[in-house]
Amino acid sequence: MDKGIRNTLFWTLGFVALVLILFVSSFVGSRQLTEEQLRELGYFNLPEAQALEEFSLVNSEGNEVGLESLKGQWSLLFFGFTHCPDVCPTTLSVLNRAVNQMDNSPQVVMVSVDPDRDTPELMGQYVQGFNPNFVGYTGTFDETVNLADQVNIGFAKMPGDEPGTYLVEHSTSIVVVDDKANYKGFIKPPHQSEDIASIVTAIR
Repeated sequence: MDKGIRNTLFWTLGFVALVLILFVSSFVGSRQLTEEQLRELGYFNLPEAQALEEFSLVNSEGNEVGLESLKGQWSLLFFGFTHCPDVCPTTLSVLNRAVNQMDNSPQVVMVSVDPDRDTPELMGQYVQGFNPNFVGYTGTFDETVNLADQVNIGFAKMPGDEPGTYLVEHSTSIVVVDDKANYKGFIKPPHQSEDIASIVTAIR
């Protein structure tokens, strides 16, 4: 092979390799976000992850669930209720779009803050209307408070527009739990599917 042609070939291959390295580095780097960038996306990381304590609720299938149900995979917890007029359906729609943008998407669990009305069957029908893989948890008021308090979620009944009716005011942050059932942080509203996908990909 002519020396000039050989040198040109080597330079061309070297240039292609460099471009590929830069492309891969850029792709990987785009998944790594600083603490400040995460905050700009709405994620607040706890200084130290907090191990959750045992709880006892019932899932959409009518089976009792506890701490073990949050182990082995990352989870996004959202506290809401099926009679919620706006925030809950909006958030679940955003979460559906977010998980569809992720590889190895996290478990999404909606925990009812209205256990008097939200039966396991109703919770299942509600959350699976947004995504067949979403899970609903419900249970007694005390057990709901037990879990909610651990992740800094507040809720309270408020009188409705009609006599005898009520709504439930509740925190709308999305709680992030790692695969060891540790409370890692929360994503504050307003929620954007692209931001949630970026956050989970970066911190996982």
